[in-house]
Amino acid sequence: MKKKIVLLMSICLIAICGCEKDDMTVTTGIIGTVEYGQGDCMPGPDQIREYNNYTGKMYFIVKEDLDNLGDGDYEILKSSSISVKIRNGKLSMELPPETYLVEPEDDYLYSTENTIIIKSGEVVHKDFKFFKCTSF
Repeated sequence: MKKKIVLLMSICLIAICGCEKDDMTVTTGIIGTVEYGQGDCMPGPDQIREYNNYTGKMYFIVKEDLDNLGDGDYEILKSSSISVKIRNGKLSMELPPETYLVEPEDDYLYSTENTIIIKSGEVVHKDFKFFKCTSF
């Protein structure tokens, strides 16, 4: 009986520790959803873009570092930036106060739409939609 209780407690502890961070635990950072699509970007009357919940890596690049990059290597800046693995479109993470460019793993989309400002003690609620053009 004692072994069963220890085993049950171990399983419960593993289950609790393995859970994803709840949105309510973020105190300074961002919460939202991320959708992603890709396809033809040729203009036309029947142009319909389809999006799915994103699963992949998201980068949070400090905007000031990007603005001061000059002729530097963008890929090195990106790889040294804060990143998080997104699953099924759910974004919830702590971030230090800063202005960030947010982008998915395989795109460079400098836009005010994917720029966020994180302030100390605040949580930004923002949803993102990214679309990668495969032809123009």
